[in-house]
Amino acid sequence: MRRIFQISITIMAVLLLVGCKQALYNRLSEQEANDVLLTLMKGGVEAEKRTVDEKTFSIWVQESQIATAVELLRSGAQPSEHYTNLGEIFARNGLISSPTEERVRYIYGLQQELAKTLSQIDGVLVARVHIVVPANDPFSTGVKPASASVFLKHRADMNMQVVVPAIKDLVVRGIEGLNGDNVAVTLFPARSTLASPEQVPVTRFFGALVAPSSLTRLWIVLGLPWVFVALLLVLLLHAARIHEIVGGLVKGRRRGSEVVQNAGNVEAGTGGRRAR
Repeated sequence: MRRIFQISITIMAVLLLVGCKQALYNRLSEQEANDVLLTLMKGGVEAEKRTVDEKTFSIWVQESQIATAVELLRSGAQPSEHYTNLGEIFARNGLISSPTEERVRYIYGLQQELAKTLSQIDGVLVARVHIVVPANDPFSTGVKPASASVFLKHRADMNMQVVVPAIKDLVVRGIEGLNGDNVAVTLFPARSTLASPEQVPVTRFFGALVAPSSLTRLWIVLGLPWVFVALLLVLLLHAARIHEIVGGLVKGRRRGSEVVQNAGNVEAGTGGRRAR
């Protein structure tokens, strides 16, 4: 019986350990969660999307795959960055801003708006726009031209050189006093996050292709009913022995109770005789 109990405890512990998952990101929007999930699945990482309130979502992965998942998401610039719009920057806060502060906030807002627009281009993972608008002296005859620098991190399988003229045109038309000669576009390809079929770790389980991380759970799910059947057979085969052991324990308790009761009666009789 003790051996059977130990085996059962071991099986339950294995089941608890196999299903260990950890939240990689929390409080994501549904679109962000879907993008993260797609990136992980393309990279060969088994992931799961969960939600509690149907408004925010979390991504869960196996603890053994956390390092791989973080590297994939870092290469794919996921989750996507939140860009501040002009409405948020110039929200009423009840304070009076100086002209210099208003100018800085306006330039920052333009950078954020342009970066957000550029990030919507197919293949772009990260977009940054840096604008330089010199403060010209109104009494000076010379005018310092504005300039802009665009940084784009893009997918390695996308040729972004063909869209550079369109990017420059977009930036020029979005900033007053800027011309195309003063716009620099720098492209950086990211490492590919797509795993080829040969790179995705898979194994066969009775002819079906499954992830290696799921193999242990599948064997446990398949073998667990047979373990319980074996335990039931052991109990049935040793039913007589178990009944005998249980009967012996019950009889032992009864005998112990009788001995205690008899001892109490003897002590009570002795006390009565002494009182006389």
